[in-house]
Amino acid sequence: MASAPDARDTYTLSPEHVGHARTFVMASRKLRTLQIRPEAREDVRRLTKLDRRLAVVASTALRDIANGTTVGVPLEKMAKFGDLSDCRKVYFGYGSPPTHRIVYRELDENTIEIIDVVAIESREDAYVYLLAAERLRRLPEETQQEFTSVHQRIIAKRALRKKE
Repeated sequence: MASAPDARDTYTLSPEHVGHARTFVMASRKLRTLQIRPEAREDVRRLTKLDRRLAVVASTALRDIANGTTVGVPLEKMAKFGDLSDCRKVYFGYGSPPTHRIVYRELDENTIEIIDVVAIESREDAYVYLLAAERLRRLPEETQQEFTSVHQRIIAKRALRKKE
C-alpha cells in the first residue's frame, strides 16, 4: 500500500477557502479524503489570480473527484514523463479540448481512501504532466532540460499577463 508523503495537508478547494478539511463517506462506508499538496495549492492560488472563473471550474472538478462523481482517466508510463500509471487526470477549462488538467492519485489506506492532488495546470506543452512527474520525483533525467525550458516559458508568459 502506498503511503502519503508527510508534507501535505488535507484540503477541500474553493477559490475563497483553500484550506478547509473535507472528508466524504462513500456508499461502502470507506472514508474518502481530498489532499492537495502544497505545490498544487500554489497552482490553485495562481489560477485564482489569473482567472477566477477558471478557478471556480477547478474547484467544482475537485469537489466531484472527492465525492466520487467524477473519476479521472488513467495515465500511463511514458518515456517523456516517467511512470504516472498510478495517477489519473481530469479535464477542465475552456474550449475543446479543455485547457487545463488536474493530476491526482488515489491512495488506499485501509479505512480511508486519500485523493492526492499532485498538479493543477495548463495542458499546454504537456506542462501539467511534466510538473506532476517532477513533483513525484519521477521525471526522467533526459527530460529534465525540457521541463526546465517549458517551466521557464510558462513563467515568462505569466509575467507578461501580469503586466497587462
